[in-house]
Amino acid sequence: MMLSLLDTVERAIAAGEFEGAEADAEAGLAEAPDDLVLRGKLAQCLTKQLRFAEAISHWRYILDAPQAGLSDHVPATFGLAICAAQSGQPEWVRPYIDRLDLRFSSHPSDWCWRPRILTAAGFAEEAEAELRSLLSDRPGDPFIEQALGSAMLQRGDPEGHRLALAFSSRAFYRIYYPETPLIERMWQGEPLEGRSVTIVRHGGFGDLFQFIRHVPRLRQLGAGSITVVATTRCHGLLQSVGVDDLVSLDEMEAARSRSDCWVGTFGLARAGGESASGYLRAPPSAQAEAILQQARSRAAGRPCIGLYWYSDMDLGEAKSIPLAAIAPLLARSDIHWVILQRGFGLRRLHAAEIGLDATVTVVDLPFDDAGALIAGLDGVASICAWPFHLAGALGVRTWLIAGRVLDGRHMNRERDSVVYPACATLMRQPTVGDWPGAIALLMGELDALTRPRGPAALPVPEPC
Repeated sequence: MMLSLLDTVERAIAAGEFEGAEADAEAGLAEAPDDLVLRGKLAQCLTKQLRFAEAISHWRYILDAPQAGLSDHVPATFGLAICAAQSGQPEWVRPYIDRLDLRFSSHPSDWCWRPRILTAAGFAEEAEAELRSLLSDRPGDPFIEQALGSAMLQRGDPEGHRLALAFSSRAFYRIYYPETPLIERMWQGEPLEGRSVTIVRHGGFGDLFQFIRHVPRLRQLGAGSITVVATTRCHGLLQSVGVDDLVSLDEMEAARSRSDCWVGTFGLARAGGESASGYLRAPPSAQAEAILQQARSRAAGRPCIGLYWYSDMDLGEAKSIPLAAIAPLLARSDIHWVILQRGFGLRRLHAAEIGLDATVTVVDLPFDDAGALIAGLDGVASICAWPFHLAGALGVRTWLIAGRVLDGRHMNRERDSVVYPACATLMRQPTVGDWPGAIALLMGELDALTRPRGPAALPVPEPC
């Protein structure tokens, strides 16, 4: 019975139904309070809901339980690291990280757990040092290489790009994704003259919108036909970069089989080229136009800014912003907000009954339509998720609301964006966990945007 309950809780978490998962997990723990796996699921539900203080108590319970084994310690330490960083107290997790020793394992992916947890807590320098030590013990291992590359990028070291590409290598796939068809056809930067290429989505939609910029570069390198495998909900956007064919996900293996080579989303970076903005174009959308007309009417001349603050994707809790922290934004009367939020974040907004003046978009708006909507806005403020990357790819004014513990793609920058240099600005936490500080930076940007621009001041005459 408990196994069936655990399956129910896991399915609810995967579907973003955290409230129901929490209720089921609590009911199960009332009958079996020593079930550490179920308690871990409850802690995960609370973490996903950004209820960090409650989650921390459960993560610590697991870590301090005498019966807890390594399979309990690793996810609990990782979960605690995220909660501690989000709470502005990363040192809370240090004693538990120091207890982890996974070098006895024969799997390099296990060895990397300690530095990965250090990175999540914001101890990037220490994580990099540990990964360098691991790589010296096992030179050439693709998992350690990609982990080290990511840590280097998080510290702003561009040399990390080369190592991070190990994630998109045949060696990595043979070990960690051995069931992947046609691994030998995976593109690793070989000459493309006349060869057909299939691009397979790997990662989130934000990653796809970011890395699809390299398609024109593939063409410059001599690629023949270029096919992209992706959901039909964004085919119009992807068509605008000049691909030859777009196929749905159920056609992926057929497309991969008939191409000379294939590449995952992140492997597109091997094509090189400069960072850019405005390389995507959204197709016309009657639905987006209707939302824009509604928003402009309600705005009555105020700037219309898109807003997105919460991600229920894997590890989205590490970058999502508690609703209380964005309340000052929603209280502004000089901005009309267009809520791009979906899922749990939108449910929390409705429950809190704030931002009632805002325009809320259609919950299941396809990305093609969302792109047309974003293209018509005056700007977008978002965490590092699909709205940020779609806005940047469209060349729309964009503010990234970012944590101090920042994804390596942003190269440890404070304000300027290396991903979308022409249109994006980082609003980064001054210290770990300081979301009010990041929001204050954005408030200043919005003040400048809405400040009345009167006639230039006349020169003051000199006294006689």
